[in-house]
Amino acid sequence: MHAYAPSSQPPERYLRPARPRRVRPNSWLVWSVVVAVAFASFGAMASLGIYMYAAGSEATIPANVSVAGVEVGGMRLDEAQSALAQALPAQAITARDGSRAWNLTPSDVGISIDLDATMQLAADAAPGEAITPWYTVDLVQAQTGLFALSEEANIDAVPGDPPQMGRVMDVPVLLDRMRVDLRGELADGALDLPMIEVAPPEEVEEPEQTYTGATTVHVVEAGQELALIALDYGVTTDEIVALNSISDPDLLYVGQELVIPATGEYTPTAAEAPTPSTTSGKAIVVSTQEQRIYAYENGQLVHSHLASTGLPDTPTVLGDYKIYVKYVADDMSGPDYYLPQVPYTMYFYQGYGIHGTYWHNSFGRPMSHGCVNLPTAEAKWFFDWAEVGTPVRVI
Repeated sequence: MHAYAPSSQPPERYLRPARPRRVRPNSWLVWSVVVAVAFASFGAMASLGIYMYAAGSEATIPANVSVAGVEVGGMRLDEAQSALAQALPAQAITARDGSRAWNLTPSDVGISIDLDATMQLAADAAPGEAITPWYTVDLVQAQTGLFALSEEANIDAVPGDPPQMGRVMDVPVLLDRMRVDLRGELADGALDLPMIEVAPPEEVEEPEQTYTGATTVHVVEAGQELALIALDYGVTTDEIVALNSISDPDLLYVGQELVIPATGEYTPTAAEAPTPSTTSGKAIVVSTQEQRIYAYENGQLVHSHLASTGLPDTPTVLGDYKIYVKYVADDMSGPDYYLPQVPYTMYFYQGYGIHGTYWHNSFGRPMSHGCVNLPTAEAKWFFDWAEVGTPVRVI
């Protein structure tokens, strides 16, 4: 494209605009007009504000509208908001697992109600409509409340004849559902608890180490069960039952002291441990069959502990990897779960990591969405010990 260039310049008079004639205004007249306009505008705005306030006060909710069972139809907006402010926070939320149910207040699980947004929903509702309040949630507070509830809701898996299946609340899944669609979760005023069914571990027929008469005292923690305590020490449940004269193995309580016929927690020997991927420097091995994690230095076993790897539907990846990043605390999420501030996390492949776990105490059986779960203290040990680049073998 070429630019068009005229052959001659236009006359100068077309380039200079005519200078306008300057007129000196009458200043007192101008100020009189300005003041009059200002007073008129102020009066109009004041009148409009009074009108809008009156209109808002007189506006009513459509007939027969209810919010979470509270009838507000026909009320003025200010009356309805006052009624909801008193009724809604006191309403119970039902947490349920089949026929089992627990009553919670919204604040127990970090839930609050946005009254302004709820009033807008009510004002826009069709006559006779039942409205779900507009809820908000503090996920960290919700997490704390759900963990407290899980101590009541969880059912221990108990070996025997017949064995008793266990049920454990899947807190990460419920947190994610609350994050994505809280109003949908509470549309019927209830939280349906996602539960994981867990099979009891097989009883160890023979102790993993020779009993010499020495004993250890174990203090029962929340969520622990006898079969997994026995697995942790490498003894049988029958030996613990006999030594402590336990009449019902299902009835353990937090703080109970158990005498264990072992010198301490079971540690496999070097001959029993799996082979690391390298005999030079540090290395980690995770056994999904034994539900155990191992730490090596220069091919020598230096530490081991029970772990929880992926459930059958969300298995832990197998193979050789390396730790590629470490976080003291990290928010973790997946297709159907969310967990804020998971402690001592070390990722070794994509979103698969080794990390601390405070939402269950069932170490020694599969429990995770693919990661390697450890007690928080054990996760800290591995976090402090391993560097980025440490090989991780999962078998």
